[in-house]
Parts: sequence; C-alpha cells; structure tokens
Amino acid sequence: MPGTLSIREGVFGSWQNAVEYAPTAGINALEIGVRPLDQLKELAAAAEAVGVQILTLAGSVNLDQEESIDAAIQTLEACHQLRVGIFFCSATGKELDREIHMARLRNLGDEAKTRGVTISLETHPPFCQNADGMLQTMSELNHPNVRINLDTANIYYYNEGLSSATELERVIDVVASVHLKDTDGGFHSPNFPVLGEGIVDFARIRGILEAASFTGPMTIELEGPVVSGKDLPACVAICKACTDFAKNSGLV
Repeated sequence: MPGTLSIREGVFGSWQNAVEYAPTAGINALEIGVRPLDQLKELAAAAEAVGVQILTLAGSVNLDQEESIDAAIQTLEACHQLRVGIFFCSATGKELDREIHMARLRNLGDEAKTRGVTISLETHPPFCQNADGMLQTMSELNHPNVRINLDTANIYYYNEGLSSATELERVIDVVASVHLKDTDGGFHSPNFPVLGEGIVDFARIRGILEAASFTGPMTIELEGPVVSGKDLPACVAICKACTDFAKNSGLV
C-alpha cells in the first residue's frame, strides 16, 4: 500500500512525547491538533529535527458561528505555512439552514484551494455520518478541496447495521484521508481496541484502498479504554502493536 502511516499525537500525552516516541512505535508521521501558530512552528521544527513529518492538522468548525469559520481559515493558513496538505476537520452545525452551511463550507474550500490545502471532513454527523451523508455533502459542495476522512470505527459508532468497508467502497473516490481505528461494533460504544482485535474488516479495507491507488494519510487513532489511564510506556507498546498490525496486514 502506498498510503503513509501516521498517528494522532494525543495518545502520547503531549506533543513532545509524540515527537520522541512515535518513531519507537514504528511511526514517523503525526496528526497534530490546532494550536497557536508559534507553537505549531515549534512543534514542526522539533519533529523535522528527528525525521518526523506532520501530515495532517486536526481541528473543527461550527458552521453556525462566523468566529469558528474565521478560526478555520486561520488553521488553513497554518497548514499552508507549515506545508501540511490536509486539514482534518470535524464540521458541525444545527442552527442555520443546510444551504447556509454548504455555502460556508464551500467558501472554506475556496480558502483551502488558494493555500494548496485539502479539507478532509471527519466521519461525524450531521454532514458525514455515513456514506449517504458524505455523498450528499460532496454533491452539494462540488468542491475539489473538500473531501472525506473515513474513520473505520466511527461508521459503527454513529450508525447501526453498516459496515465501514462497504461505506468506504461507496465513497472511495472522494476520500482524502483515513483514520485506522478498530471497534467492538456497538452503536455508540466507546470501546476502540488495538487494531485487529475488533470487528473492522481491515483486509477488505486494504483491498478497496489498494484498488483505488490511495496515497493519502492513514492515521492510527487510539482513544477510550484501550489507552485511558495507562502510562506512557504502555501507550507506546499499544501504538507499536497497532503499527505492527497495519504493516503485517498490508495496510501501509
């Protein structure tokens, strides 16, 4: 697989730990959270010094709030300055009409395009809860710089009776990034185990990504009981187990 494996910084407890310990878990790329630009530059410089790449900048936007949209534009500018190609974004909004939401998101797509950045929308309601929602949103936006982040566990968390592999197959043409996360499959279940220990059909997912010649970031996401309350060495070991699974399964 040509996709690049990365991991979310949060599992390590701090960005300093992430930069230091991600390589020991076999990962040389990170998804980092939004923070002030000076802090982002400090983080990026420290990562570059040890050969760790920042692949995605993670944040959110509330499309009901103009100040949140302004903050998202600042995040896009930060991506541009850091030469990070993808803004992983959880988009929300419930107070205004959908038409307004789509117009605002399309405008963000224009802002992203001028900066050479792609907005990758997380598998979250109300706009990208499942393949039906993702395809509707992509059709209404019709913007090359707004795409989808397919989270392999969130499909089960937010929906009943769906398969993440089937949903990925339906939207693969508009997927810019993937979150590799396993699940026990329960609706709204917070149990996201080590990759390969849940129900996600990663073999089928690998086949879909491979057939599409997917080359985007594939980011391990660990949260919930699998890492909650565990010390740094334990978290690093869990990350290593996930990395080994991803590599041995041909995902990367």
